[in-house]
Amino acid sequence: MSVLPNSIIDSIEFCEVHAPVWAANIAGLGLTQAQAAALTAATDEARVAYDQAQKARDASKAATTQMRSETSQMKSIAASALRSIKTFAEAQANPDAVYSLAQIPPPAQPSPLPLPGKPTDILVTLLATGAVQISWDAENAAASSGVFFNIYRKLPGANAWVSLGGTSGTTSTSRRMTFTDATVPTSAAAAGVQYVMQGQRGTAQGLLSDAITVQFGTDTPGGLSVMNANAKKLAA
Repeated sequence: MSVLPNSIIDSIEFCEVHAPVWAANIAGLGLTQAQAAALTAATDEARVAYDQAQKARDASKAATTQMRSETSQMKSIAASALRSIKTFAEAQANPDAVYSLAQIPPPAQPSPLPLPGKPTDILVTLLATGAVQISWDAENAAASSGVFFNIYRKLPGANAWVSLGGTSGTTSTSRRMTFTDATVPTSAAAAGVQYVMQGQRGTAQGLLSDAITVQFGTDTPGGLSVMNANAKKLAA
């Protein structure tokens, strides 16, 4: 194990303690006068250099703290100025001219949201009241982005689809859309009532769902039959 410490301050303090002792006992320690004098001088110089370095580090820390404080203040003032420039620019007939004068880019235009997805995985339930409940999935259907779904119905023998109203898109508590039709005429139920759903955000409309035909009050199991436009039986 080394007697002389490794760290700078510990080695300086070691020499500060031992240099005077060794200088006073040259003959008894087998040292020369030159060795003792050199150690004393080197120890004094090391202490001065160490103290100067400590002061420089302390000054650097203080300067860094001051720099960060001043920079934070500068950024706060600059951000306020930018907000004022943008507010002023958007109130002008030619906002880009203001941004050009300020030598800053105009605000980026938001990317358009994707269209609501096509309703799929359609499920139909006949309620005890005789109402038809329809539920479905769709991508890009978050109600928080303004999506809602229109439901259209066509009765037997009719040529036109009639809007029944709409329902909101998905939420954090409901990942499927649901609509209940409580106005199905009794005379139309057995012949088959058709439905389609379509997502919408603002004026942008998504793809229509495949049309489904719902029959109930028939001899089918459970009294309910659901077929899509291609005569494929769906879950009911």
